[in-house]
Amino acid sequence: MNSRAMSKCRLLFLFLLVTPGIIIAQQYPVLDEYRINPGILAPSFTGKSSLFQVYLTQRNEWTGIPGAPVTGAVNIEGSPFENMGLGTNIMLNKAGIVRYFSFSINYAYHLQLATYHFLHFGVSPCLYQNSIDLSNLVVADQNDPVLNASGKITETYINFGASLMYSYKTLNICFAFPYLFNNRSLYQDPQYSNYLTMGTNFQLYLNYMLLFSKDWGLQFDVLYRNMQYTPWLIDAGVMIKYKESYWLGLLYRKGNTFAVNAGFCVANTFVLGYNYEFSGSAMMGKSGGTHEVTLGYSYQGKHKKKALPLKVKDY
Repeated sequence: MNSRAMSKCRLLFLFLLVTPGIIIAQQYPVLDEYRINPGILAPSFTGKSSLFQVYLTQRNEWTGIPGAPVTGAVNIEGSPFENMGLGTNIMLNKAGIVRYFSFSINYAYHLQLATYHFLHFGVSPCLYQNSIDLSNLVVADQNDPVLNASGKITETYINFGASLMYSYKTLNICFAFPYLFNNRSLYQDPQYSNYLTMGTNFQLYLNYMLLFSKDWGLQFDVLYRNMQYTPWLIDAGVMIKYKESYWLGLLYRKGNTFAVNAGFCVANTFVLGYNYEFSGSAMMGKSGGTHEVTLGYSYQGKHKKKALPLKVKDY
């Protein structure tokens, strides 16, 4: 085997070694910038914070490794009617030989229970497509059963997501199922059938903003993810914010992964956020870390109501 083939095989082996969720089953990708745009996380947030918004996110993982995962996402949402939100999420993820595409339509209904108490119901019918491209794969054994397929394996499914959120002032507690159903792969070889399987996912997200003064506040985020066939994950993050216009934060994810993020908002309309993620493992020196950039536009509207902030003196 020549050096080019050896290089590709080593890269593929490394990719499969460090991404068990893709080996066993396809899972719902989650971007770190959900902390500034939770609409990409669950449909219950749709139309909650603005009359109209558009967010674009680009995530490049392990930039020091050729063929590493790259994710692009578009979130468009608004509140065309009182107490209702409508939007869409589009996501494309490419990781080595595996490609994932999804398109969802998000609907939310925001029900006020009392002065500061709300329930938010969200649903998101979704079309997604998984594919494996074997056309450029170089391996030592050409008789490997997975190579019997003709170049590219693609499967398209329709699924359904739902979420329920309770909010009190600046506290949000959200239960979400990005995919309610377990779509079975149509690829018949039992040894490789799980490459394209989409397993059911469950998420629990807690978000809370505590203001210390008129201008300064702390935002706390906890995200728990339970994905079929893969170990559970949890994120814990904190961000310090100034006038809702500047922020700087830290995040820890189970598995010795850390992230720092920063951003700013111009005229309460244009948003720029940056997130750098790195691992505390020995692989960090070769991976180059993960970079995530978000651009956003948000129109609040003069009559859009905001939840009153909870201050320290309220305890």
